[in-house]
Amino acid sequence: MSADAAREAAESFREKARALAEEVLVWAPEGEDRPSLNEAVAAVHQLTAYGERLRDAVRAGLRPGSPGGPPPVLGEAHGRLNQPLASAVPPFVPTTGAVVRRAQNLARLVAGLLSALDTGPSTAPPAPGGNTTSTP
Repeated sequence: MSADAAREAAESFREKARALAEEVLVWAPEGEDRPSLNEAVAAVHQLTAYGERLRDAVRAGLRPGSPGGPPPVLGEAHGRLNQPLASAVPPFVPTTGAVVRRAQNLARLVAGLLSALDTGPSTAPPAPGGNTTSTP
């Protein structure tokens, strides 16, 4: 793949990730305007996949010994990606509202990773919306 094609593919990937994150962030966790459970679960899986690739890209862009160290969003990504959607301890059954909130937390994480890529290794801000560790 040529350098131009690689750049174009990377930008297309980022735009898809950004578009899904923006779509999910406007979902209502409760009420008639919320997505179906299947849509929310699919978004969780897709945002997790985007988050993994973006996390790897942010890590790859780090310069050894750079001032400020790695961006905080990498720690957040380490803690949030690949967590199971449902608890292994019964009786937790994911409701649509809980899955929507999980998708929104992942969308904020993806937005933070995109921001880290856009701003560079030493000035990357944390994920928009703050820490997302309070929701499954």
